[in-house]
Amino acid sequence: MKWLTPAIALGSLVTLVGCGGGGGGGSVASTPSAATTPSAPSPSAPPPATPNLGTVDPHAPAIHPLDYTKLVVPEPGSHTLHILSPNLLELVRLNRQPRGGGPDSWDFVDANGRATLPQPAQFAVTVNGRTVAVQQVGFKRRPLHAPLERHDLRILNNLVLRLAEDIPEGATVAVRNPDSTVFSADANFAGPAHPLRFNPAIHVNQEGYVPAWPKKAQVGYYLGDLGELAVPDLRFSVVNAVSGRVVHQGSLTQRSDSGWPQSPYLRVYEADFSSVTTPGEYKLMVPGLGASLPFLIEDGIAMNFARTYAQGLYHQRCGHPNELPFTRHDHAACHTAPAAVPSSANGFGFTWSAIRNAADTINSDNPTQLAARLTSPAAVLFPFNRPGPVDVSGGHHDAGDYSKYTINSASLLHLLVFAADAFPGVSALDNLGLPESGDGVGDILQEAKIEADFLLKLQDSDGGFYFLVYPRDRAYEHNVLPDAGDPQVVWPKNTAATAAAVAALAEAGSSPKMKAAFPSQSAAYLAAAWRGWEFLTSAIARHGKAGSYQKITHYGDDFTHDDELAWAAAAMFAATGDRNLHQVARDWFNPSDRHTWRWGWWHAYAAYGNALRTYAFAARTGRRSSAELDGDQLRRSEDELRTAANDALRWASQSAYGTSFPLDSKRTQTAGWYFSAAQSFDLAVAYQLEARSDYFEAIVSNLNHETGSNAMNVSYVTGLGWKRPHEIVHQYAQNDGRALPPNGLPYGNLVTGPIFTGTYGVSLGRLTYPRDDGPNATPFYDRWIDTHNVLTEFVVTDQARGLATVAFLATLTPTRTQNWRAATASINGVPANPSAGSSFTVSLSTPGMDQDGARILWEGSGQQPALGESYTFTSQTHGAQWIEAEAHWPDGRRVVARRTLFAENGLPNVSVTASDATARLGTDDTGTFTFTRTGDARDAITISFRFGGSAAKWTDYWRPETGDMPESVTFAAGEHTAALTFTARANSSNANPHVVVLTLNPGTGYNVGNPNSASVTIQP
Repeated sequence: MKWLTPAIALGSLVTLVGCGGGGGGGSVASTPSAATTPSAPSPSAPPPATPNLGTVDPHAPAIHPLDYTKLVVPEPGSHTLHILSPNLLELVRLNRQPRGGGPDSWDFVDANGRATLPQPAQFAVTVNGRTVAVQQVGFKRRPLHAPLERHDLRILNNLVLRLAEDIPEGATVAVRNPDSTVFSADANFAGPAHPLRFNPAIHVNQEGYVPAWPKKAQVGYYLGDLGELAVPDLRFSVVNAVSGRVVHQGSLTQRSDSGWPQSPYLRVYEADFSSVTTPGEYKLMVPGLGASLPFLIEDGIAMNFARTYAQGLYHQRCGHPNELPFTRHDHAACHTAPAAVPSSANGFGFTWSAIRNAADTINSDNPTQLAARLTSPAAVLFPFNRPGPVDVSGGHHDAGDYSKYTINSASLLHLLVFAADAFPGVSALDNLGLPESGDGVGDILQEAKIEADFLLKLQDSDGGFYFLVYPRDRAYEHNVLPDAGDPQVVWPKNTAATAAAVAALAEAGSSPKMKAAFPSQSAAYLAAAWRGWEFLTSAIARHGKAGSYQKITHYGDDFTHDDELAWAAAAMFAATGDRNLHQVARDWFNPSDRHTWRWGWWHAYAAYGNALRTYAFAARTGRRSSAELDGDQLRRSEDELRTAANDALRWASQSAYGTSFPLDSKRTQTAGWYFSAAQSFDLAVAYQLEARSDYFEAIVSNLNHETGSNAMNVSYVTGLGWKRPHEIVHQYAQNDGRALPPNGLPYGNLVTGPIFTGTYGVSLGRLTYPRDDGPNATPFYDRWIDTHNVLTEFVVTDQARGLATVAFLATLTPTRTQNWRAATASINGVPANPSAGSSFTVSLSTPGMDQDGARILWEGSGQQPALGESYTFTSQTHGAQWIEAEAHWPDGRRVVARRTLFAENGLPNVSVTASDATARLGTDDTGTFTFTRTGDARDAITISFRFGGSAAKWTDYWRPETGDMPESVTFAAGEHTAALTFTARANSSNANPHVVVLTLNPGTGYNVGNPNSASVTIQP
């Protein structure tokens, strides 16, 4: 839901977004260091011998559901104990806040954010049965789960107890509250100090690490009002998760954060275990603290990211079906109907109101617009030529809603084509698990073609391009699946959208990879780019460069249209070699001009970044010869790309968790629309200019952060990791009836805090403790809540930047040549006729595929998801239900299956039809509803129903023979049908015709079947 801009500065607000910027991690080298492309060991070479540095009992206590790693939303009242360190215990409890009330327990914080905590003496702690005194009590609180569609606010509370003595390794710890004022006597806060117990302070990439690449993890934890966890022992070990064998030992090194005014995260430490290369499943163990979640060391990890991101972009396709076996999140082809063209305001009141409101929102960073504001059809500089409707099907949904913005579509196309042309091996990846995989054409090129074909449809007959495709009568298509989506319109043309489309189509039409795969289509793309360029030059000749721009929304308004025009000129020159275009490209863009940096510090931003890449790689991608380029323009373009990468590298080095969050955003304490994998794209680009090892390590550290090696242990891309969000800003996910969203969708890593929503108002922010807006606020890395927050919403450019980066990484591993196209699977064990309320256990069959090493995810209607080799399903009371499974291998291959079933409860099913669907006023022509009962008919039953429609019961229709109009009917014993006949008598609503609607009510003794509603029309 993009009612907030993905690239916006509000007052002092500085937010990082996915459509520009860079990414990285590691330390900044003072001078460029030579490095070669990292490569994985040969798959035929035997792994090095695994050392034996001792053995630990691998049978650690199970991880509690409150740690959110089992895909289950825990129930209020759940509680557990974390032994955080030898002298720190954490009592964790989930409670609930009802609508309009306060937390139902552990409500230690007042309305002003001040806490009154239990006293140390209220707790009795025993260690191996011996009492240990509590010295200090601390607290933190944060909502855990708050779904948008229904009020269900679940709050995670953490009481921290500092002990007077250390807990020995292996001891049994128990905490009681003798006076029962904090928790009851039967509450079980107890557990062993097992050396491999899960500790939320140890953060790893939950998918894993490539054997030959850097492997790093972090140790650190925020204790709420007690500050940061002190790590008493700076040793660590890597332990085989199955055998308990210790395979590596090392020392933690301090990795403090910098740049925040409050100086948080000074006690974060890093574990480097890059020397561990033997494939397997491991845990990271720290003495006195415990262990991490399990992770893999596996050659397929990079391909896992690539296939997951590719599936995410597949989930964004518009005009195409999403279907099994490529995903379990399926829908039919959507938005295939032609879009209307709002040439006048007549019939398009909402559209022109929205356009006017956007035009009247002024961007103070830009010069005053010379052209008239686009507030009405009369103000349009470039009127619609085609009367419409127009076919605008295809492409990809822009974000979590179903709209399609031309400027983002063009950037998506640029990023995909650039990756295929400039990142070695990416164009050959034909194994990402898409419907097109295995056809001999690279999957990234296939996705690019889908977007390019869509952009062609947005071109009007004068060469200009429509600004966007949007719902006709409302802002966002909420509460609907895409294949039942709204009628759509196109919005007017402007020079920013046209220039972006020209640039992207010129790149697609001139790409050697695209031309080899799609020769005729590539020629059409370039021809459309020429027509669009002629539109632009004509507009500028008529109105002037500045005078030809009309703002429509914030998209394309970062630098008015200047960055899109610079990109278009660079792309047209690169495509054609035309000297005049070359001069225009140089006149319109000086890469060293600081006015082309967003907010004065963000390099390679938006379309200026696209222009830099287009020019800098014109010769490298085979479009032009080096001799055709201007040496000074080339040098400055490359320098800017390196600067963007070096910024990302520096930001990553300033982060305790290795993610490239900008220093300027830290200074202003703002965050939003931030995606680690998207950040690493600028590093991947600069790596093609200079294969620096620190660039590569920074890419890896950003990906580690995105998949669990962060303060909250959250995986910020759906479908990966152990701790996954359930709630994302995505209309399909909100409406498909599943608990988990589709795979491969990035989720904002950092936010300023919870925002106002209609479901919860401001209560999410007020429940945080320490308050996010308070003087000793919860630091930013710890602000995640599983809820609907538009500050976390991606756009397709974020996906494309991430996909390009991880696809490049995948080409450096043996899996780059692995054949893969989605296979079929089946669910076994579903009874033929299950009864309502019965339970049964199912399993997954994957013919031809060994399930060893696969995580199998299960989900069923009315139940929470789970991981496991089997799944116990309890059928609901009655009716159609479903079970789904997804097997996920470490290299990213996924196999899905679905079974539908119908649960019987032994009761008859009742349905209704209009057996006589019309009645006439003033005649004996009656209307009749007929009720049908199937199943057991031995007993008499009475069913109830209700009336609706434009006709009024009794006033407009009745039964004159009995003088009534009942809302129930009885089936006699043995009867399978019953009828209700009525006579029309008036038309009080003045509708012509007017309608009687009858709808069955649920009741005891029967099931409401299908159809459950019918209508009779009363004719005059």
